[in-house]
Amino acid sequence: MESTKYNAKELAYLYDLYVVPAWREVFDRLVDEEIELPKEGKCLDVMCGTGGYAVDLSLRAGSKVEVVGVDSSEERLTLARGKADVKKPNRATFQKGSLKKLDFPTGEFDLVVGDLSLLPSPLSVAEVEDALDELIRVAKKGATVVVKLATQGSFGEFFSVYWEALFDLDLVAHSPEIERLIAERLVACDSETMALDAGLRKARSVTHNERFQFKDAAEFLTSPLIETSFLDDWFAFLPDQETRQQVEKQLAKIIDRERRNASFEVSVKATLIVGQK
Repeated sequence: MESTKYNAKELAYLYDLYVVPAWREVFDRLVDEEIELPKEGKCLDVMCGTGGYAVDLSLRAGSKVEVVGVDSSEERLTLARGKADVKKPNRATFQKGSLKKLDFPTGEFDLVVGDLSLLPSPLSVAEVEDALDELIRVAKKGATVVVKLATQGSFGEFFSVYWEALFDLDLVAHSPEIERLIAERLVACDSETMALDAGLRKARSVTHNERFQFKDAAEFLTSPLIETSFLDDWFAFLPDQETRQQVEKQLAKIIDRERRNASFEVSVKATLIVGQK
């Protein structure tokens, strides 16, 4: 779920300026380390965001490879097309689309990359399975399929503080919702089984433990990455805005008390599922 504090155009710019370098590029570097680009054919980047990675793929792949970027936000795609106009990649195009049903024929692409790391936070296991099926459908036989996920164990430091804040405010009746948020994320070691069950050959998972540092609670809670991508989902079960404000205040109090003048760190398990159709 995206933040309701900003309009769609503002969210697109915040995504490009802050979420891409802080979050997306972590996953893009993993893809670069783990896969080889096809020498010809078509590549698909699903949930391409503001298009920087799709443009870079096109520049690196050469004139025999066409790259298609798909995203659900027209505002992000406007920025993606602007980047393509400036960098003039060999063959890169962008179009609006849904991860649930991609508007392409079966067996269309030689490489398919899907970013599920922020859609929403978190995707349930069943939703990951459905998305994986659709990404596999549009891949050619023998093509590589890559899925980006933030798997179970991500943001554990925050959820620990969150539980403590609910306890302090006599809101512990809501604590099972925190357990749900944690449990809904796919366990990294189970992703290979999921990929094999979906029909991918030589399926494997790759996980890097990434750490994100914030100088204090205020920087964490107001950072564009956290505020626009995660907070609304994390607080969705709270009964009203007043309660949310109380919880945020208590979270800040606990974080700043426990960090003892050090930075507040949260860890994220950045995971790729990789296999061949």
